[in-house]
Amino acid sequence: MPVVAPANSISLSSTVSLRSPFALAPMAGLTDVPFRTLAWELGAGYMVSEMVTSKAELWETGKSRLRRVLVPGVNPNAVQIAGHDPLVMAESAKRLVGEGVEVIDINFGCPAKKVCRKAAGSALLADIDNIGRIVESVASAVDVPVTIKTRTGLTIDDAVGVLAAYVAQEAGARMVVMHGRSRACRFKGQASYEKIQQAKQKLNIPLLVNGDIDSLASAQRAREISGADGVMIGRGAIGQPWIFAELIGKPLPNRQQQLQIMLRHLKLMHEFYGPEQGLRIARKHIEAYLGRLGVSHLCREFMPLDSADAQVVWLSLLSQGPLAFANSSRLVGESQLQMNSAA
Repeated sequence: MPVVAPANSISLSSTVSLRSPFALAPMAGLTDVPFRTLAWELGAGYMVSEMVTSKAELWETGKSRLRRVLVPGVNPNAVQIAGHDPLVMAESAKRLVGEGVEVIDINFGCPAKKVCRKAAGSALLADIDNIGRIVESVASAVDVPVTIKTRTGLTIDDAVGVLAAYVAQEAGARMVVMHGRSRACRFKGQASYEKIQQAKQKLNIPLLVNGDIDSLASAQRAREISGADGVMIGRGAIGQPWIFAELIGKPLPNRQQQLQIMLRHLKLMHEFYGPEQGLRIARKHIEAYLGRLGVSHLCREFMPLDSADAQVVWLSLLSQGPLAFANSSRLVGESQLQMNSAA
């Protein structure tokens, strides 16, 4: 059974709604166009692009351009921006809307040092007033919904994230996503949903809970404790984008179907990035899939492959071999995925 009510249960404006309350989190280097394409096909109700900088001088770099590519057929297309200057971020938002973006998400949650050193991401939890200025400036500059993603606080002992969520709402934000860890926690320890419940009690806009969600049971638990309107899944979707099918009440794909999804993902990466770059990017995703399937030892065969064609041939043969007809029940990977860029 689905965790919460299905389609269109969350509205961001009179014209923008989420088709379901099960969202894919923005994760740099992971939730790119190929992965978001798969997640949408498998049932994700809302997705946000990888984080892009608000700095105009970096707008035309190859990385920035690729991160701003919109996925055909997705509605709404949302892009996440990061920065600390309200006026600069407002200009970036206007430019994105001009490119067809339908939701602007603002990052107040990234704990990465390279982001926080620039007074962006979760570093802004130390400057609540500026969070308000940024949201107000961006919301006033565009005619599409503005949302935020943040954390519970700066440390495990404070709840400044609750205040940040309320200030953002009052400044014009239309939805809040809150990760159940503080900036200091990064991705260590277990996510705590109690402070997200505090935020829910103060907000009259939709709230999504994020952190440590990798199954139907964990999604149910997170929502029950937090009272959130929906869930946003980050690392828990890597290596198993079919989790969204499960959340909307569809049967999980069997092992053979999972391998076909992997093969489609591999080909999408090669097409989007080109053979050389796609070859490199594919390695971390195939490693994640194999870990989820409980066959991490096969990475020793896949990683040395030195051409896109060789990767396709290897995975095609795997999808036709004994593994395709093995027990198709969900298997947890042999080890926890360590992805510091995840949300």
